[in-house]
Amino acid sequence: MRYLNAVDLRAALPMSDAIGAMRTAFSDDRESTVRTKLGLSLFMPGRVGENTGVKVVSTVPGDPAGVVAVFGSDGHLLGLVDGPTLTSIRTAAAPGLLTDLLAPASASVLVLFGGGAMASDQVAAIRSVRPIRRVVIWSRSEETAAACAQRVGGEIELDPDAAASVADIISTATPSQAPLFRSAAVRPGTHINAVGAYTPEMIEIPNDIVRSAFVVVDDRVAANEEAGDLLQAGKSPDAEVGDLLAGRATRGDQPYTLFKSVGIAEQDVATAVLALRNAERDDLGIELE
Repeated sequence: MRYLNAVDLRAALPMSDAIGAMRTAFSDDRESTVRTKLGLSLFMPGRVGENTGVKVVSTVPGDPAGVVAVFGSDGHLLGLVDGPTLTSIRTAAAPGLLTDLLAPASASVLVLFGGGAMASDQVAAIRSVRPIRRVVIWSRSEETAAACAQRVGGEIELDPDAAASVADIISTATPSQAPLFRSAAVRPGTHINAVGAYTPEMIEIPNDIVRSAFVVVDDRVAANEEAGDLLQAGKSPDAEVGDLLAGRATRGDQPYTLFKSVGIAEQDVATAVLALRNAERDDLGIELE
């Protein structure tokens, strides 16, 4: 049984591989339940194909901790991977896939709202699927925005509407409880990835943008429980990711596309299994008895 710490996990799971794993995570052969909070931890069990798994991660702000355990078809433990690192990678990989499916092929300006721990992976995922020539970072903290811009080779813009107005792609990863920008600032044709708000009280995207967009979610059940952006706008999803992949849904003539993700355990299972397979091939990680 193999354990991958944060360093080994990143070596075993390049972003391109993680995006590929999302096609497995959102296939029809999957199961999950809504996340459960017990004490200071979130528990997220799920199944993809023959593999099952559970992620347990801390909810203490600024103190990431946790692990993902995955199991084979016989119920035996395949391995463990660092939970916070996997969360950051897979949370970016899903928008990477949806950007590839929905954003204009020529999209070249990415505007990121939120410069925290997940920002670098968010930028890496979008860069892997679109010819990004300009990255603009907004954060409530100028210091945070500047540090993020330095990490990802971007520029800062402290006016949220000015930031949104230049975007071909907007990605949001914040704990906001109010829209981050005005709807009038967003140009028709913009693709939006909203991954930060994961409770009914949280919201990042203006209601009228949500109502007028072609909205894709990772899972309808989870979105109906947790996606504040949709719940506060009174918007039902137009499709799940799996519907797009299976050809059951296509975009209409809506002015925007929006991927609203709350995160599901299948993402963790699919990426953890792939990382462990890659690690075994490349002899990474620690072998445990």
